[in-house]
Amino acid sequence: SDWSSDVCSSDLIVALLVVFLSSEGRLSLPFSDPTMVILIILAFLIFPNFMEFSYQRWRRQIDEAIPSMLTDISAQVKTGISLDRALDIAATKNYGPLQVELKKLQTQLALGLPFDVAVENLTKRVKTTMVKRTFSLLVQANRAGGKIEELLDIIQSDANELFLLDKERRTALRPYVVVIYIAFGVFVAVSVLLVDSFFKQVLGSSTTATVSFGSGNGLAGLTLASVKDLFLQMALIEAIFGGFGAGKLGEGSFTAGFKHVLIMAAATVAVFVLVV
Repeated sequence: SDWSSDVCSSDLIVALLVVFLSSEGRLSLPFSDPTMVILIILAFLIFPNFMEFSYQRWRRQIDEAIPSMLTDISAQVKTGISLDRALDIAATKNYGPLQVELKKLQTQLALGLPFDVAVENLTKRVKTTMVKRTFSLLVQANRAGGKIEELLDIIQSDANELFLLDKERRTALRPYVVVIYIAFGVFVAVSVLLVDSFFKQVLGSSTTATVSFGSGNGLAGLTLASVKDLFLQMALIEAIFGGFGAGKLGEGSFTAGFKHVLIMAAATVAVFVLVV
């Protein structure tokens, strides 16, 4: 969205400004300029992604409440109550965020808005597959008129099946998220061992110590600090790609993976600051 693009542009501008001030000697940074660019961008993305996480959680809570709502509506209709009246009764029950949307639907119906238009407004606000599918079927059932008990039973069964399929998918893919975390942990552990053991012995414990690996190759003049920073950058990049991959596998959305990115990035910085 335009809002996301503006946030990313602001992040990049701030990161470049910090790097410029550091190069001019006006600002002292704890890490190198490339590392600080990565960390600043991640830090500035925390708030918008927290908002996105809250929005996705809100949508998920609505989806989870739909089977219970349909069960209650079906029971009400079987007693002879109309579908509109059953929805009014459902709006008084505690379905979490779904109750708020049902009250908005109830208000619009009370103001004389057609049932299908009010339902369309609800689906535009929530924008989930289950909500769109369920309420579209409710509109068709309302248009059909007559005895709609069997139609409601079918809609309820369909919603339950969708909910269970999504739950099974999340459960089946959860081990792959664990695998990503294990792979990331192995990468960080190997990086720490290389820096703390091999490169520290080769380059010396001093951060200013250098060694030449032969003229003409790109490793001449390396310092221990530069090697440590290089492995830190690689670990942060691994955290970014691994986190977004975990979000896509576990919840079906790259955006949902940002919390995994933050966890991995924070762990990376902590390990390289406290251990290496």
